[in-house]
Amino acid sequence: MKIVREGSGLLVLLGALAVLFQGILALRGHDFVSAIVLSVVGLALLGASVELLRPSVGE
Repeated sequence: MKIVREGSGLLVLLGALAVLFQGILALRGHDFVSAIVLSVVGLALLGASVELLRPSVGE
């Protein structure tokens, strides 16, 4: 079960970083609404990945 939790945590972390990168690209294109939405979604995914990885990495 630990391997599944760590693997899914890493996948969610990579997804969060990809979404945040897309938010930066949208901000460079002066599309502020989509940049805000992508940033909020990316931060939510980042929080979820931290919760998944907390037992294995520690506080």
